[in-house]
Amino acid sequence: MTYLYIDDNQQLADFCQTSAIVLAIDTEFVRTRTYHARPGLYQLNDGERTALIDPLAVTDCSPLWRLLHNPEHLCLLHAGGEDLELFQHQSGALPARVHDTQLAAAFLGLGAQLGFAPLVEQLLGVSLDKAHARTDWLARPLSAEQLSYAADDVIYLYPLYEKLHAQLAEKGFLGWYEQECEAAVKRRGESTTPELAYLDIKNAWTLDRQALGILQQLCAWRLNEARKRDLAVNFVVREAHLFRVAERAPQSLTDLNRLGLDPMEIKRHGKTMLALVQQALSMPESWPAPVKRLVDFPDYKAELKRIRTVIEQAGEAADVPAELIASKRIIHQYLSWKWRLQESDSTPPVLLQGWRGELLSGKL
Repeated sequence: MTYLYIDDNQQLADFCQTSAIVLAIDTEFVRTRTYHARPGLYQLNDGERTALIDPLAVTDCSPLWRLLHNPEHLCLLHAGGEDLELFQHQSGALPARVHDTQLAAAFLGLGAQLGFAPLVEQLLGVSLDKAHARTDWLARPLSAEQLSYAADDVIYLYPLYEKLHAQLAEKGFLGWYEQECEAAVKRRGESTTPELAYLDIKNAWTLDRQALGILQQLCAWRLNEARKRDLAVNFVVREAHLFRVAERAPQSLTDLNRLGLDPMEIKRHGKTMLALVQQALSMPESWPAPVKRLVDFPDYKAELKRIRTVIEQAGEAADVPAELIASKRIIHQYLSWKWRLQESDSTPPVLLQGWRGELLSGKL
């Protein structure tokens, strides 16, 4: 097994002159305390050559980004959600065309979220060594074993894709698969709106309008602060602590200290949080409506059961796994649209769009 280790700009520029249409791509990164993942290695295989690109040494990755952003090239990924986020943050855009082998496996009934190594073993009969999965990819130097592990992720992605693609074509699923890959890329390009970040807080539904107004201000500030400082949101202020502040509406640092927050949270952000509490309290007209859970709607259980039955029957008829057609999240999005948003939001939910809408037309 051979690969080219690229650690200077000219080497990268030369490799990216490839005329290959299909590019197998993977990344190794570290994401612990930071908001954005920090790249440690980019792996690329063009069908003939494998390159391991060191982003700590290469100072100009623009040739790589031009390659990925060119719609003449198809980028192969496996479970590429976090890779896509990394590419968008590092390059300013998502790859133009993406096929994800995990989605292909899901369409073929091999598993909704099957990992790369099990899939390679199942379809190619190759057992990959995953001993270096927890490597610190920002450490240098990387060992020969670590580099070989990283190279495997794109070397075997090529033949894996060929087998999956052939099976998708045989079943007539290529059109639906293309749609799903495009939708997955689009979803990764959407970021949380700071003003709506409070809806992601556990138990927000238990709060009254005043507390929700405070929570909304706090969560918007925390998300903006995390992005600005490239810090994971819970390393700004923990979620449970934000909830406590919203619930109790402290008026002073003394009140804040009684809530059991981390002393460093209070030292760094105490005055800011108190100011946000006061700002929210001064604008009752802006407080959000209480959060009503779907499970509290009278028909929730019966409707959930009915929809699942419809999906299972449609999936069985089309030979598409029900769990791919609709996760619980997708069903909840549909119910939310049906019961709460239909009059104000003309955009149909995922369950009624594209291949899912085609499959379930007239059934829901």
